[in-house]
Amino acid sequence: MKSELPNLKRHFQYKKFKSPPYRFLFLKYDYFLQNQLLAELRRQGHEALELPLPKQLPAEEVLHRILVEAVKFRPDALLVLNNMGLDRRGVIIGVLSRLPLPVILWYLDNYRFTGPYFADETPELVVAFSSDKALLPILNQAGFPHTFYLPLATDISYSAVRYDDRFRFLREKVSYVGGTFTKMVRHFHTDEYEALYHEWQPDFSAAKEEQGHVDLDAVFAPYRERFPSLEAFYNFIAYVVFRETRRYRVGRLTCLLDEPLVVFGIDDWKNYLPEEVVRSPVIYARETPNVYRNSAINLSLATFQQETALNQRLFDVPLCNGFVLTDWQESLADHFKLDEEVVYFRSDDELKDKVRYFLKHPAARERVVQKARERIWREHLMEHRVNTMLETVKKVWA
Repeated sequence: MKSELPNLKRHFQYKKFKSPPYRFLFLKYDYFLQNQLLAELRRQGHEALELPLPKQLPAEEVLHRILVEAVKFRPDALLVLNNMGLDRRGVIIGVLSRLPLPVILWYLDNYRFTGPYFADETPELVVAFSSDKALLPILNQAGFPHTFYLPLATDISYSAVRYDDRFRFLREKVSYVGGTFTKMVRHFHTDEYEALYHEWQPDFSAAKEEQGHVDLDAVFAPYRERFPSLEAFYNFIAYVVFRETRRYRVGRLTCLLDEPLVVFGIDDWKNYLPEEVVRSPVIYARETPNVYRNSAINLSLATFQQETALNQRLFDVPLCNGFVLTDWQESLADHFKLDEEVVYFRSDDELKDKVRYFLKHPAARERVVQKARERIWREHLMEHRVNTMLETVKKVWA
């Protein structure tokens, strides 16, 4: 590939981000928020060419497909969520940066679990956004030259989803939409990781209750020397984080079994909760709005990979006129007025008390929903995130 770069470079000497509308080549996978991001870019008049990529495609083939489309499309940047489609060692990004073709990454999840981990060089033409501000130092240490905080957001289309009478039964229920992460536990599992997990016997719940998050760097630092590479170390972190998240979620939901609880998710939930509590998964953005607007209470439980990032439900649920009760997150107060625009709990006892109170007081729920919805319309729509993203990259690459 290096020998071919001189011939390729002549195709990429055009000026990027000269003036709107801009052109983005988007690596598309089946992941939440991608359709909303693309729709907002197009609503603002920008062009977004989708490049669907099958999973497990070799890096050489991914790079080839990107270059073929980029030469024809002449994008201002490649836009990627969570490093999806790109290799974990940053080879593809390095090649694109040398052409030059700018790359915009938006990490909706924890960077440690997706990469890239730059080994040989630090590409200059990369801007990385993270939905978790706690990860910005990690991105800087990894070699990203430009890193910025960009929280999750919701989309106005959710509030326009037609009413579905199938979910009317939730009017006096406590609903939870989410998974067990068993698939991710299996994905990152090795016998070595499992043995070390049982030797360690971590319990993240106490730190979660006290601080609102688990400081993964501090917690895992004593184990770094046990692993030959940063990638292996981060894979171990992922294994523990997803396993502990499953245990945490099961514990929170178990304490509500005396309440009118409904859990929407995969059948794996039936291994941990009574079968009558579990319902089939609902389709994000198509069916979830009706769950949110019909439920008396929508429960939000963060994952331990989100050190300070807010859960997507905190934005989606109020926009759909639903009431959300969330576990404590350190950054809640950065985005909402506590107890006025968002209601939270720290412990099982507080969770049960607030569930019982708000089930009996619909007017109190409605007051919170109204104020949260107003805040979201002002500050937390996909429109706001796209505006921030574009203003940022224009300043970086002006």
